[in-house]
Amino acid sequence: MSDGQDIVVQALVETASRYGFRGLRAKNFYREWPETICMLNLQQSSWGPQSYINAGVWFTRLGPERRPKEYKCHIRWRVDSQMEDNQSKAFTQALNLEYPLPDNQRLSLIKDGVDTYGFGLLARCESERAALQVAEEREPHVMVALKARMQEKAD
Repeated sequence: MSDGQDIVVQALVETASRYGFRGLRAKNFYREWPETICMLNLQQSSWGPQSYINAGVWFTRLGPERRPKEYKCHIRWRVDSQMEDNQSKAFTQALNLEYPLPDNQRLSLIKDGVDTYGFGLLARCESERAALQVAEEREPHVMVALKARMQEKAD
């Protein structure tokens, strides 16, 4: 792992612990509740030193997953999609290790972003109803699986 990647992981680890999330291989962070499993994922680009941070919520009664993959979650979003344009641009630059930034600034930008739009939003998703409420508030930048929407209408 490069020094820049170490800073990205450090930002996630420090922020995750404040919200009760536990890391798995420094790329996936999980928190379990009776109705939901929330996760934050650090995704490395296949094309360069850019990373992305994804968030997801799994509804436990819709499947037995214990450590769901982000792309299989019932509710998903990319953290920067929740930000205003200027903040999203700065956050994306901080996750691009080719973009020149002082380490302390890179760390701060990533921590601020995942605090509010990653772990902060996920911490509100302790139930199916709460997770669907977060998804509704954050539309249209949140993907909700049809299975979860059908369940919402049944309730």
